[in-house]
Amino acid sequence: MSLSVSASPGRTQSGESEDDPGDPNSLFALGAVQTELSEYDSAADTYLRGIENLVDADGEFSPLLIDPYLNLADVYRRDGQYPEAITVLEHAQHISQRNFGLFNPDQVIILREMGHVYETAGDTRSAQEIQRRLLELGLRRHGADSLEIVPFRYELAQYFEASRMRARARDQYENALDVLETHYGDGAPELLEPLRALLRYDILSGDSGFARRRIAEILQSGVEIPAMERALSLAVIGDWELTSGREESALALYGEAYAALADGDPAAADALFAAPVAINFVPPPSPVDLSDSIDDYAWGAITAQFEISANGRARFVEIVEALPADLMEASYRRRLRETYFRPRLANGAPVATARVRFTHQYRYFMPE
Repeated sequence: MSLSVSASPGRTQSGESEDDPGDPNSLFALGAVQTELSEYDSAADTYLRGIENLVDADGEFSPLLIDPYLNLADVYRRDGQYPEAITVLEHAQHISQRNFGLFNPDQVIILREMGHVYETAGDTRSAQEIQRRLLELGLRRHGADSLEIVPFRYELAQYFEASRMRARARDQYENALDVLETHYGDGAPELLEPLRALLRYDILSGDSGFARRRIAEILQSGVEIPAMERALSLAVIGDWELTSGREESALALYGEAYAALADGDPAAADALFAAPVAINFVPPPSPVDLSDSIDDYAWGAITAQFEISANGRARFVEIVEALPADLMEASYRRRLRETYFRPRLANGAPVATARVRFTHQYRYFMPE
């Protein structure tokens, strides 16, 4: 494919203007400043001038063009020009593949940005396809049983989580767990990260707690476990206990998790429990979620404020902002009251937290 870059009026044939020396790096630096100032039209023009001059100097397939194209795509995305952003990113990927090979790992950054653009544009199908291509790239380069494929599985799982496709996310964590077990054995601390993710899904589904038992076995096995891994694992078991109605046990586990860190790094212990964490919040379904159609939707947002008690329950829930208004307020208010939160700890003890702000995005159909 090719991407044409046209010179603006007042420019010489070499791409320079009377007032601009035309140095690409200077233009790219100026474009970055204009982007941060939200001067998107000016930023796009500046990047295009720099790209034009770089093409004149190094050719249209120079790998030096990849970063400027990524930055130009970011300008278009911020300005809501999604087709233009995708076109630029596709050209950047073509340059990457031409210079470094069809399955080179450097294009991962480009594909991630494509996925970001599609998600922002509300194109769920295309965003999911990009995530599939990312995993395929990792599989081709590293193989299904390689440790290097684990981060690719985590990334895809996180995408599925954000898209509320929990079953698919769980599959990715289970695949990652299988790889880690093959390399490290079934009692290694390296297994704790995917097991914690699986336990979070057990909490949401009310499952029997297979992951919880595995985590407990590793914690009790006597193997050396980094303090943060131990603390995170104890905390998520505490989450399981709290949502199962065993409040006393849960609060004791949170205290144990705090102590596991506080012995060597008190600041890390305070940071880990500095704010409440939603444990089993499941967003109420929006009109888009309840429909088979995913066309012509936009993203709305809702912000609630409430207090979280020392035993992890929301009180005095009020909606302070909703865009659009009068659509999802009652559903979110009800769901937050049903949610369990891991409470904030002060010196290892649970305390209430006032004026907690909670913001969530949801999809809604655009009015015709």
